[in-house]
Amino acid sequence: MGQPSQGANEMSHAEEHRKLFARWFEELWNKKNYSIAHELVHPDFTAHGAGGQDIKQGPDGVIGMVQAWHTAFPDGKMTMDDIITEGEYSTIRMTWRATHTGPFGPIPASGKKIEVTSIGIDRVIDGKITEGWGELNMLGMFMQMGVIPSPDQS
Repeated sequence: MGQPSQGANEMSHAEEHRKLFARWFEELWNKKNYSIAHELVHPDFTAHGAGGQDIKQGPDGVIGMVQAWHTAFPDGKMTMDDIITEGEYSTIRMTWRATHTGPFGPIPASGKKIEVTSIGIDRVIDGKITEGWGELNMLGMFMQMGVIPSPDQS
């Protein structure tokens, strides 16, 4: 029979990413299995911040960031709404639903339910997440928490 077509290779590559990120969200974000970060995140993982800075985090930095979210939102659940993969990169649209029952940085618990969407772009090489870029609707989340007034408040 011949070589598999390029489309078939890309499809299997996309499926690998889909499985990796489905596992990532379920195990790390939803089940609080922090050790999974050492399996899925490259030791030199770099997060590219919204301000243009590069933050070398590795697995332990990722764990610390997720733990901060779990402290503020212990009942939180992450869903992967969409994933689009091309080559080494996957773009993921996700939603975090939770109740703000613990401190989030300097913000005390509000007891309010939140639903916040975000989009992340991650680079995967040899089965490990090596780089990440993300945008999160922090303004909407802060309005839901009551930190910033929403436009519909009088």
